[in-house]
Amino acid sequence: MVTTGDCRWLTENEVDTNPPLCSLAVTTLGWTYHYSNKAMDWAQARQFCQENYTDMVVIQSQRENDHLVSLLPNRISSPYYWIGITKNHKNETWRWIGNNSTWIGNQSWAEDEPNNNYSNEFCVEIYVNKGKNRGKWNDEKCSNPKYAVCYKSQCTESSCVRGTCHETIENTTCLCEPGFKGDRCQTGSSAITCGATGVWSGPRPTCTIYKQALMAVSGCGAVSAFCCICLCWMKHRKRKKLTQVRQPEEVTSPFSEVQG
Repeated sequence: MVTTGDCRWLTENEVDTNPPLCSLAVTTLGWTYHYSNKAMDWAQARQFCQENYTDMVVIQSQRENDHLVSLLPNRISSPYYWIGITKNHKNETWRWIGNNSTWIGNQSWAEDEPNNNYSNEFCVEIYVNKGKNRGKWNDEKCSNPKYAVCYKSQCTESSCVRGTCHETIENTTCLCEPGFKGDRCQTGSSAITCGATGVWSGPRPTCTIYKQALMAVSGCGAVSAFCCICLCWMKHRKRKKLTQVRQPEEVTSPFSEVQG
């Protein structure tokens, strides 16, 4: 058995029934890589990654591919690791799990690969050896045992106050919403104003349903006018009725002469 820091892996003839987890990096910037010390099929490898880290590794560039290979140990007799690219049918396009990316570098595949040799090689392993195929990929039956390579995301829901957390190798960046700035997009305002020079502080606001708004205002105005007419008419009727009831009474003076 070989041990390095918190990592351990098996020598060629050693059997271990309970290998511990193994980490490849301690950086707090960007995602970290991790791997298993027990070989398993592709589905088990992904489950292992999801239960202990974030998910199976997703490679987004040749630079990341080379960086990952430089960190993984050569396991002598079985230097093969599952990576998070797969498909469900031979006629489908290879896709990365999680982000559904289809990135494949010009030099990613080993020579004469992928060949779908057994007509059901729908998972991919990466070679970590010292030969010409180091860092290359090979399509393989998903049921075959390989070691898992996982990643742990450093982005969390609280990483960016008003923005989206974006990760690359050893780097985490907050992409801020309009009107916000700072390393965590923590300062600013979402209010967009028009300055004295006539320049908006953010994307110019537009009303996409202004016609409906105008119709609503017009409708309210029409209803208000109708209500006003009805009220005036009712008041007029009431005033007229009161006038009819209250007729002026004739007053007879006691000093009036009675004409015979």
